[in-house]
Amino acid sequence: MKKFFHTVLTLFLLLIIFLLLFVGYISLRYMNWEKEFEKGINTAYVINQTSAESIDLGGKIAEFALSTDDVRSLELNVTEIGSVIYNTLDSYFGENINVERIYIQPSESRWVIYIDLRYKRFSVWVSVDINKDNVQSAQLYTTDVKVGPFDISDISDISSKINKGIGEAVVTLNENGLVGRYIENIELLGDFVILKGSRY
Repeated sequence: MKKFFHTVLTLFLLLIIFLLLFVGYISLRYMNWEKEFEKGINTAYVINQTSAESIDLGGKIAEFALSTDDVRSLELNVTEIGSVIYNTLDSYFGENINVERIYIQPSESRWVIYIDLRYKRFSVWVSVDINKDNVQSAQLYTTDVKVGPFDISDISDISSKINKGIGEAVVTLNENGLVGRYIENIELLGDFVILKGSRY
């Protein structure tokens, strides 16, 4: 019996050591990634609470929605899109998790959105890519979801859930006329997102 408990205790200690080593490796790799990542941040594309609150899109959206043109485009730059994402996520997460910053890396047909999330004393960068195929449609999709350098796209099928959410958001936007127009096409450009909308 004593030998059995000794074996169980040894296995338990080995498991604890393994878990500590694993957590240490994950933490070290994340910290190294974060240090290099933050060195390369373009501060012009960083959005925080202050900058998000200072951006007013009411005039642009009203002009887009109320125009008498049959087809009208709405052009939003990186910080304007970032402010929409910041305000949406900040209200979604509530009190326990705070959105500290949003950072966007824009490029043709693919934008990568980094979200600095804080829970109490801990903060972590989460990123998601937003892609648009070269076709006339309002459909966007994601392929990568990461926490720091770690790809979690396959965990709980999170990419599919995000893609479903994006699709449903576009349908809701169009069916309920939330911007006063039917969104026919969305373009992701180097510094802008362009929404093309037709009158109902």
